[in-house]
Parts: sequence; structure tokens; C-alpha cells
Amino acid sequence: MSDGFIELGSMIASADINAGSPRARETLDQAIRASLLCVLFGVERESWVWPFSASVQRDQPASRMLAGLFEPLGGIGYLGTLAGASDLDPMDPGPSHTVLPATLAACITHGLQADPDTSTAGSDRAVASAVLAGIEIAWRFRSALTGTRPGVGFHSPGVFGALAAAGSGARMLGLTPDQCVNALAIALTRASGLGINSAASMIGMTHFGWGAFHGLEAALLASQGWSASRDFQRALTTLFGEGRADAQKLSISGSKAAETLVFKRYPCNIYLNLVATMLEGAKDGGADRIDVTLPWVPHLDCANPRDLREARNSAQAVAAIAAASDLSYSAFSGPPGPWRPTAAVARLLPNVHLKMDKDAPTGLQNARVGVRAWKGQTLVLESEGAMRDIHGWGVEHAQKLMGADDIHGYGLLALYGGAYLQGFHYVDKIRRTSGSMARIGGAPPTT
Repeated sequence: MSDGFIELGSMIASADINAGSPRARETLDQAIRASLLCVLFGVERESWVWPFSASVQRDQPASRMLAGLFEPLGGIGYLGTLAGASDLDPMDPGPSHTVLPATLAACITHGLQADPDTSTAGSDRAVASAVLAGIEIAWRFRSALTGTRPGVGFHSPGVFGALAAAGSGARMLGLTPDQCVNALAIALTRASGLGINSAASMIGMTHFGWGAFHGLEAALLASQGWSASRDFQRALTTLFGEGRADAQKLSISGSKAAETLVFKRYPCNIYLNLVATMLEGAKDGGADRIDVTLPWVPHLDCANPRDLREARNSAQAVAAIAAASDLSYSAFSGPPGPWRPTAAVARLLPNVHLKMDKDAPTGLQNARVGVRAWKGQTLVLESEGAMRDIHGWGVEHAQKLMGADDIHGYGLLALYGGAYLQGFHYVDKIRRTSGSMARIGGAPPTT
């Protein structure tokens, strides 16, 4: 084992959000709260993705068996699956899904400490420090891959999400540096979720749940003395192929991940978020033809989405929705079954044209997106932007996403008006009751 890998464990064990820059602290605060909002949207609006909640009675034996699948470890698998289905989680620039599983693991393991600090300042520091450890370690593993594009190898939430949850859980549990490295090694042996089944697929949503579950399991096992092979070079090569990984990059100095997080503003694929943001300005112009230019991410080329999952991961559908709708979470939502676009979206969809550049970078620090929109022969929008410019947001944008559905204001108050743990306990209570707080008459719980 190289000294660099012990250094990884030391980095996890000593991670402290208070040592970060003001920008890192602000960005991570926005990312944690956005992740909890993902859970709220997921549990309240996306339960059709994994309907087998243990709190719902099921008649069929197979349904009853599936109902308990994600219940262990504080229900982290269920929360992760539904939150992933919200398509709104912040991402590191790999790109990979890391903040959501790290946040869930931190909140669940906080109560396992011998004498947890339950004050707002103390618990927020503990949660943010654990999330920082998780996303930093996962970003390093993602950066160790060379020449790998989305859809190759294993889906990021099942690999880097597991590593993020492992690092976060290990930090919250106060593991030693050696135990922290063991947690990472165990998480890698649990890696799962083929990249060919991306977030556009139903089964791809469970990658978020299993990644968070396995990462938390890895941290718990490491706390009990378990270990696994620390040959990280071989592990990454096994997952992503020969010549695609360099484990020496795990030992790069300095903290990088928190300041470089990229945020989704709307519930759709991360690359398509920039398309949607650009086209917000074209709605009033009445565009009737749109050209979109993206890096080479083939699963985003879907001219005729069959269901909502495909629509949110279709460049053509997202462009049509953004140009023809008032954007909120509801604009990208719909009932289970075949996707039913509005009449305005359906009219525009055949006139959205997509071009992908095989030579363009896909990493979120370098990827660029272009959009042009016409009304008749008149060009009404021409815009190009970088993915790294999609910055964080707070309660104002959360309110825009929520729309009129948060009728009592409980959700936003719980997630943005207090401690992280208050927000987590709020959404976890909804999970356990299988309904919104507005419907069951609840108010934000206190921690």
C-alpha cells in the first residue's frame, strides 16, 4: 500500500468545513440543502420510480418482498433512489453524483456518535465536514480515470456515489485513517450499476440507492474492523478498463471538490440544464426551431422519449420544454407511463435539432453547450456557455422549483430555515409516512 492511500484516510479523518474557503463553505451549504430538496421532491413526487415502500400495504408476495429491500440502514437506499429520480442533485466536475449520497450518509450516521453535538452550529459543522470528506475523496477517484466518458464502465452513483457515502460515513463515525482507507476499499468491492443503464432508465435510479447504501455499509463495516484489497489501480481498471485509470492521481495535494461543484437548476440531465437555462430567454420570443450543440453523450440524443425518464434525459425534449413552458419542477414532471408533453412542447419537439461533437470534452470544468433559436427566419437567440458556470442557488430558486405545491411552506422552512438535520428529519418523516407533510398535517420537526 502506498503512503498516498494512507494520506487519503488522513484527509477523510481530518476533514473540517471550517478550514475551507468562504466560497467552499457557501457552495457546500447550497449543495447540501439542494440535496435535501432532491429527497423531498423524490419522496413526494417520484415514488412511482420505486413504489415498494414498507409503509404501503402490498397484496402480491413479490411486492411485499421488494418493499423491505431498501429499508435497512435508515432507509438510505430508498431515499437515494427517489432523490436520484428527482434529477436535481449537484455534481462534482467529473462528472459524478457525489453530494447526495454523502449528505444522506452524514445525516444518518450523525445519530450513531457516542455524544453527538445536536446544536445547529455543531451539527451543521459535523454534517458539512463529513460531506466535504465524501465528495473530496470521490472526486479524486473520478479524476484518476483517464479518457472515460459518461456511459462507459459503471454508472457514477454506483461507484463514486458509494465512495462519497463511505468517506462521509467514515468521517462522521470518527474512524482512524487506516479504517477510512478500509471503508473506501470495501466501497469499491461493492461498486455496481452499468453505465449503459444511465439515469435515463428506471433501473438507473436504483444505482443512486445502492451506491448510498453500499457506501454507508462500507463505513460501518470498516468501523467493525473489516477490510478489503487496497489495490485501487486494479480496482479502477477492473471497473473501467485497461489504460483508463491512474491511481497515482489519488494523491494530488489540496482540496478541490467543494469549490468546483456544478448545480442543476431544473430536474433534467446536467448537460441539458445549461440548455434549459439558455432557452428560458427564448420563451417570450416564440421560437419555432432550435439547434442544440453538445459534447458526445449519446444517451441524450432521444428525439421521441417514451416516458418521463427519457424526456428528462433527451436534449430534444428538454429544449422544447424550456422554450415552451414556465420552468419549474412541474414543467418536467408528469404521470407514470408514456410521456405526455403539452401541446406547445409537442409542436416544437420535431423542430429541435441536435449536434454532438465527439472531440469535445465531457468533464464539467471544460464542457461547453451551444443553443440557437429561430422564429421563422429570424434568429431570436444565440448563446454558448460553459457547464462550470452553473453555480449554486438558495431558497429563492427552491421556491421557484416548488411553485404552489408547498402550500404551507413547511418544506422550504425545514430545508432552508434551520439545521441540515432538521431538513433531513423532515423528509425522512415523509418517507416513513408515505405522504407529504401538508397531507398528514405535520409541521417541520425539530432536532
